[in-house]
Amino acid sequence: MFRLPPPRLLALLALAAPALAPAQPIVASPPGPLARAADGRSEFREAFKKAQALNSAAEMQRLVKKHNAEAVSLIMDTAEGLSTNPGEILAKRMTALRKTWRAAIDTDFAENMEKYFSLMDPVQKRERGKLKARYDQANAKYWANNTKRASQVYGILSLEFEGLADQLALVGDHYFAAQAWILRSQCWTEANRGERADLYKICRSCKQAYLALARVDLRDRFYIDSKARYDSLAAQGYDKSLKPEDGEGGEPAPGTGPPAAGGAGTLGASSTVSFAFEMVEDLDDFERPNYFLDELHVMWSSVTLKKKGTKAKFSSLGDISPTILRDGSALATVDVDGDGKGDIQIRLTGNLEPLVFKIGQGDEQRDWGVLTRIGSSTDMYQGVQINMAPTDEQLSIFLVAGASLVGELNGVRLRILDDNMDGIYGSAPISWEHIGLSKGLLQPEMDSVVVGKSKRAVPFSEYLQVAGQWYKFETQGVGMELLATAVELKTGKAKLAFKGGKPTWLVLQGMGTFENSYFDVSRPTELPVGKYKLFYGELRKGKKQQMAKTVILPGKSMENFEVFEGKTTKIMLGGPFSYDFSFKEEESSIHLKGKTVVVTGTAGERYERPWNCVPRPLVSWRKKGSKKGSKPAKTHVIAQSDQFSEYGWDASWAPLDLVLEKKGKVEAAELQLSEKKNKLFGKIKSDWKE
Repeated sequence: MFRLPPPRLLALLALAAPALAPAQPIVASPPGPLARAADGRSEFREAFKKAQALNSAAEMQRLVKKHNAEAVSLIMDTAEGLSTNPGEILAKRMTALRKTWRAAIDTDFAENMEKYFSLMDPVQKRERGKLKARYDQANAKYWANNTKRASQVYGILSLEFEGLADQLALVGDHYFAAQAWILRSQCWTEANRGERADLYKICRSCKQAYLALARVDLRDRFYIDSKARYDSLAAQGYDKSLKPEDGEGGEPAPGTGPPAAGGAGTLGASSTVSFAFEMVEDLDDFERPNYFLDELHVMWSSVTLKKKGTKAKFSSLGDISPTILRDGSALATVDVDGDGKGDIQIRLTGNLEPLVFKIGQGDEQRDWGVLTRIGSSTDMYQGVQINMAPTDEQLSIFLVAGASLVGELNGVRLRILDDNMDGIYGSAPISWEHIGLSKGLLQPEMDSVVVGKSKRAVPFSEYLQVAGQWYKFETQGVGMELLATAVELKTGKAKLAFKGGKPTWLVLQGMGTFENSYFDVSRPTELPVGKYKLFYGELRKGKKQQMAKTVILPGKSMENFEVFEGKTTKIMLGGPFSYDFSFKEEESSIHLKGKTVVVTGTAGERYERPWNCVPRPLVSWRKKGSKKGSKPAKTHVIAQSDQFSEYGWDASWAPLDLVLEKKGKVEAAELQLSEKKNKLFGKIKSDWKE
């Protein structure tokens, strides 16, 4: 993963702003280019190193007092380095820094940092590393925008810094959480935002910054200036109403007065939301209505390359896809500019690797990306071990959605995720004929949107509620801008009543006016008044490689649902579960077609693409009209890897065909399928079917 160089050293203003002065930056522009800041750190390190070699406590203390910011940087780097690559040199330097800081500054900061990094577990270390990389990138974007001072960029960065501050605090890095709060405050100063300056946001950011620094016992200029700025603004009443600061506040009106309620927009008024690209690098960063969003990579979309020199494309991108090249046995690249040579290397590992590149031409060129990984020799497919490791003859690169755009609508953060991977952010759902689906059925894949600080996305929809206000969304072009018009809608509620588990997603599609709107009702949800039909759902159980899951799709006989104003509509789905199936009757035998066996629910919904929970029903037959059935016969599923060649990969998603022998003279037979304890559904039993 590409990482930016260390962030600029931020030079703080020497004096806090007067009590009644307009908002001024806590952080001044750097005195020179990045190299100068790096040189300052380098000079301090060399000077401290010499003083340490001479064992001159007085000189080390003088250096730390005079170059406090550089000392903080060295303490952070040394403590982190000691935790990742311990050695005698770093250990001695950390001891010298800890003792010198105590003697010169007399706080626990150096000791706190040493403890923090040394006690960090691998998971925490990994998460902190990812957040720090995001902080570095956002910091670089902030300074890059200091020339143009684009208000929209500051708005997006404000949301980014706020989110980073919260997440850094969760992993215990209160020092960089404070830096994020300080930069967030700068995104709302009069110098950067003009009439859009927001003293409420500055007040809260400064408060959070100095409190975070106090937690690590660092009383430096960041702490002094942040606290002074907070005290000044608090004295003017800007800490009295912090509701707009909870991440749900509205874009402030011109001037420094309080902004409107979160998400509120004037009815009929339209706002154009501009977005910036941000890669989502973890599957569990956000819950999304996406069947593939888990660690079961063998069923993800994939790009398959043969031997060295072969090419392929991202099928979901169609004509705008760049070419993927296999340049070597363990080397694959993306040819972004179309010159036949690879520009970006794809990391071929068994871990989740972000891959980001540009797609489109001219004004429509934009950033896009996917998460990738390769298979292994011990991968599992429907409970059977298979070898998906790369060979000289074939390389499969598995892909899952990760591209997103981040913007702000009336003070509320929006993140649009290109989950259908078509390269357009906020496009209509796309349906595909995936393996494991019944003949003639398609599985929809839809973009999603995260509103505010939520960790759970909702389906991208033409009509969407944002912080209590309904909007009509219109994607502009390829999705880099969104037109949002505030509307007033009559609404009711939908509540799912499901027996036999708890769907992770249950998406309804509107009809008529709302035919381009999609709403998740797996939890009680407010919906516009109107008629709806089942569109998509997921039922899951278990974790990681042991997960059992299925897609919920509408059956032919399903009725629609209607939502009435001020009332709650119950969506009745789930058990008792049954089977839909087909069989062919011969004179002396009955042939059950395994691929037609599908679990169905009480409303006629179909549970397609069962993973790790393929039905294994017992099958009984009887003469039509009789009361007693035959002794049940067992169905079987693919259980060995060589059976994939014999029956085909699609056969592993259903029971294998079963032939039953008739006894006696029977003109017409009936079949019944039953299963006592399916891994996902529990008890399943069909009616007798002719």
